[in-house]
Amino acid sequence: MKDKLFKIGAILWYLTALVTIGFGLMYFFRNDIMPYHYAFLHTDHESLYQFNDQIVPLMLAFMKIIGSSYVGIGIGMILLNAFGVKRKERWAWWAFFASSSFPLITTYIITLIVSANIESGPKPPSYLAFALILLSILGAALTFKSVFGSK
Repeated sequence: MKDKLFKIGAILWYLTALVTIGFGLMYFFRNDIMPYHYAFLHTDHESLYQFNDQIVPLMLAFMKIIGSSYVGIGIGMILLNAFGVKRKERWAWWAFFASSSFPLITTYIITLIVSANIESGPKPPSYLAFALILLSILGAALTFKSVFGSK
């Protein structure tokens, strides 16, 4: 049963990594800022361009930085899971948990702040950020005993 829980936990961590990569790719390949960015700024595409035609390109550059960072984090999570956690290495468990927790918790907090400042219009998917945190914590809980109880 212990190994079955460990495998389920590892799968949850792979799922966390894949969704993280998916989020990163979505941000990296966007040609416009997200609808909730416009809602946060209380404007639309045309008005923002009329105000300053360099704001959207700058925001897109930031989105590409964020997106590529999340792809890198997700790839790192997969590698840690496949080559460290799978071997029940304690350092890899801690590295995975830390490398997933910080960006996911930060993203969740930022989505809540952005959502709180949007009066009308689309809001960022805070529920997705929260779900990823839960997946990561559940993966940590299910793999913990096998990693730390076996040595």
